Amino acid sequence: MSARQKTESAQRPTLTVLPRETVGSRVVRRLRREGIVPGVVYGKKVSATAITVTRQDLAQVLKLRTGEHGLVTLRLGSSSESSKAAGWEKPVLIKHVEHDPVSGDILHVDFQAILLTEQIRIKVPVALRGDAVGVKQDGGILEHFLREVEVECLPTHIPAGVTHDVSAMKLGDTVHVRDLAAPEGVRILTEADSAVASVLAPKEEKPETEAAAVTEPEVIREKKPEAEGETADAKPEKKEEKKAEK
Repeated sequence: MSARQKTESAQRPTLTVLPRETVGSRVVRRLRREGIVPGVVYGKKVSATAITVTRQDLAQVLKLRTGEHGLVTLRLGSSSESSKAAGWEKPVLIKHVEHDPVSGDILHVDFQAILLTEQIRIKVPVALRGDAVGVKQDGGILEHFLREVEVECLPTHIPAGVTHDVSAMKLGDTVHVRDLAAPEGVRILTEADSAVASVLAPKEEKPETEAAAVTEPEVIREKKPEAEGETADAKPEKKEEKKAEK
């Protein structure tokens, strides 16, 4: 092991887990009540192994700079249930952490065993820094579309994230993946034309709608009822009768 690898190994957090042979929902619920998180280890040069880890130890590792997808040295200890699987120590990625949607407690964890000499693909966050000119001077809105990018690198070169300075962005400007600067030893795999962020023009306030003019309701005048027995045809007949009398 080179001096650099020894330094990186020393900086990498170590997490001790125990093998677990007893499975089932009832057992898992009991473990969680006792502050134990069930999990699994799989990957390079290791057969899939069910394990347990204390919630406190796992939470401490997750709080470190490596984050939930960080690189960890996993040490498989011995247990009364199984001794044949005990004793190894491997570099792993914390591949997936399942949380309770209500309490936020950790329910399950997946570890992926890797080789430090092989390139891996992993997603890392995209961070924006600085205040865009289009926001400060023109009142625009900075919209952050792409929160993660997929990168390829050696496990020892996994970056905490990819950072981009948005200070020079004006109204209408858009940052694409091709504009991001990858850290040394890292290659960004996400589609180059994918939009990361844009400075959008401020939304125009719609003028208050003018009150609709009130129109007078049309008055429908009722016709005066004609005298009983009188009709339009009857009137001429009366005139003719008077002439006959004369």
